[in-house]
Amino acid sequence: MLMYPDADIPVCQLSVQPDRDAAYHYNLGRALAPLREEGVLVLGSGSATHNLRKMGPSGSPPPQWASDFDTWLKDSLLGGR
Repeated sequence: MLMYPDADIPVCQLSVQPDRDAAYHYNLGRALAPLREEGVLVLGSGSATHNLRKMGPSGSPPPQWASDFDTWLKDSLLGGR
């Protein structure tokens, strides 16, 4: 609403498919990429990791395994993996 108050841009909404692997989601992203050139907003949100059972109080640092994975993911993506 704040970015496009006139609601004049098409939006593609999708969800992660938990029964599909990473290759499926990567290929889905590649298939959707041309939509950008057609003016379609493809928007994702969320976290790379989450485990609601392991969440601490507000302001608590993330578990080490989550930080380690975020670092690995960032390095892998920036490295072109």
